[in-house]
Amino acid sequence: MFDVNRLRVFRAVIAAGSVSAAAERMGYTPSAVSQQIAVLQRETGLTLFEKSGRGIVPTPVGRQLATRSDELMSTLAKLDLEVDDLRAGRTGSLTIGSFGSAAEQWLPSVVATVLGEFTDTKLSVVLTDPPVSGVRPDIDLVTEDPADPPTERADADRIELITEPYVVVLPREHPLADRPSVRVAELAEHRWISDDVGEGACSRITRRAWRSAGFTPRAVVQAADHHGAIAFAAAGVGVSVMPSLAACGLPETVVSRPLTDPTPERRIVAIVRHQNSSHPAVARVMQLLKGAVAAAVAA
Repeated sequence: MFDVNRLRVFRAVIAAGSVSAAAERMGYTPSAVSQQIAVLQRETGLTLFEKSGRGIVPTPVGRQLATRSDELMSTLAKLDLEVDDLRAGRTGSLTIGSFGSAAEQWLPSVVATVLGEFTDTKLSVVLTDPPVSGVRPDIDLVTEDPADPPTERADADRIELITEPYVVVLPREHPLADRPSVRVAELAEHRWISDDVGEGACSRITRRAWRSAGFTPRAVVQAADHHGAIAFAAAGVGVSVMPSLAACGLPETVVSRPLTDPTPERRIVAIVRHQNSSHPAVARVMQLLKGAVAAAVAA
């Protein structure tokens, strides 16, 4: 049997891409991380990394060990939470995963209500976009590209909440700001503020809309998220496209307008794990989430 902490260090090196980056994230020295990896290789009898240029990369068996350990690390994380519950006298725990805009717009009122009604339940919210290694929420709010197959998991139910349109966020004095809606092709000649980081569903959805309209946007700013994109739009730098949920509560200096021809859309779904699906708090969270979605549609 090998040490679980060494397994965590090993997974951190793979996730970070290097020993030094993993050491910085974990608060260790690079030499301590290297020692942990060396001991784990002796314990398992496996060569987990090989040299590549000035760094190292996982071997095929190293990658396989990392993949096979996902379930173990998730179980250990869950066990840690349950031990905390037992120590504090709580009767259960509930973890909600979410992407940023849903966590901001829907979850505050949901969490406040559930904490008030289920005082013995430990409730935590984690951002899972991008996914967090070792964290498997009981309820996970995720986005889907309608062009992709629905998310399917053998250990969970998939509950579709809403298909959400994208909008364009514009400076209030922008020439297109007085339109009731904006065709995607009309954005071709305007400066662009991108908030698409990575290759997720949102990035694919917007790229498909540009291709359909026959252009590639001229991005002058790569913002870290929708908050940054809105700030640049408010300063008059350019325009940005984002899901309508991300464009709530805009400052007075910007406006949002529906997009047409085409209207980009994303699905928002809840992935509810079977393991805790019978917990009354889970049913209450889903009831409150559906209420929040209905209120957003009606607004």
